[in-house]
Amino acid sequence: MNEDLLLEEHLKILKLPSFLNSYQRLASESSRGNRSYTEFLACLAEEEVLRRQENAIQRRIKAAKFPVLKTLDTFDFAAQPSLNKKEILQLYDCHFIDDKMNLIFVGPCGTGKTHLSIAIGLKACTKGYKVFCDTAASLINNLMEAKNEYRFSKKLKQLSGFDLIICDELGYIPFDRQGTDLLFQLVAARYEQGSMIITTNLPFSDWSNVFHDSATAAAVIDRLVHHSVIVQIKGESFRLASKVSEKQQ
Repeated sequence: MNEDLLLEEHLKILKLPSFLNSYQRLASESSRGNRSYTEFLACLAEEEVLRRQENAIQRRIKAAKFPVLKTLDTFDFAAQPSLNKKEILQLYDCHFIDDKMNLIFVGPCGTGKTHLSIAIGLKACTKGYKVFCDTAASLINNLMEAKNEYRFSKKLKQLSGFDLIICDELGYIPFDRQGTDLLFQLVAARYEQGSMIITTNLPFSDWSNVFHDSATAAAVIDRLVHHSVIVQIKGESFRLASKVSEKQQ
């Protein structure tokens, strides 16, 4: 077996695909630029590291289960003047996750709460955080299913492995007592242990309409708000404004 084939075989065994794909090209470039062996190896190692980092990012994005991918670049801040863009950009750095803080977006339907939460969650994935995204209704259904199958503790442990949990659309569907209790246990388990992003169309004073009783609503709010950033969004629905614009055209 010649040296090229032997090298390729070894790179496959060592699972260094970027080395395998790049070494001939970089060797040719090195011969023209008179690179040292160390420089050549450094270039190969850099490509391998970058590839693995990108693959890890893609795995985290897939595990997050975002319903769609949204970025901050596509958010129309001009359409929501009530938002403090500087504050949102600071949150976009994801430092609140390191501090185990929560982020709560409160505002009417269609004002960009989900867009912002997904954009921040996506950014968190690129920065190495483990993220999970779900609607409040779906999350509670999954917790109830786990409870009924006697694996609720295992489910909580699984969710505790995420640095950030995005709970979208809280307030659209009321919960029964079991759903309320299970969501409270999740929030309590993450208190000062992990971050959550909550999006809701209801002011805190109306959360008792969603939870089974006011005492549980107060307990959930207390734990979510204690270490949190609350972003109030006022304004018209993006979707409604877009529909009106289409009709006018």
